[in-house]
Amino acid sequence: MTALFDAQPRATLVNTNASMTSETLPEGLDPYQELVWQLGRLPGGAAAAIPDFFASLLAAPPESSRWGFLVGGALELDAAGDLRHGETLITHFPAELLAAAEAAAMSPILLGLLALATGQIDGDRRLKALLPKVDAAAKDLMLMTVCRLCG
Repeated sequence: MTALFDAQPRATLVNTNASMTSETLPEGLDPYQELVWQLGRLPGGAAAAIPDFFASLLAAPPESSRWGFLVGGALELDAAGDLRHGETLITHFPAELLAAAEAAAMSPILLGLLALATGQIDGDRRLKALLPKVDAAAKDLMLMTVCRLCG
């Protein structure tokens, strides 16, 4: 599965970079820009998040608006910001989330899954019901980005 990505999944989730804990969140960021900033603090940055957390689930490298999975079909993001699994609406990504992802040259689905895991957008647990492993990977990503800043 690692052949799909340039970066290898990390063998460990332990952060040994002491400077990461002393860096403070810049002021004036909206909630989605904060998530972008937090993703950038991961070992390997935001670019490593997809191979580190989702590679074992993906059937092929993800596209900007479509992630196909080995099991369970695909997530697709339309131009209006609706994230769907087949005909089922998972959630709606606000324009601010899409703009933050675009400004950071980041996958809007990646940022949206993180926002969904943090509860910043509501999905009424549809992702967990339809793609439980994707939901779990998004929550693992949240634990490594957002929650580790609490300690």
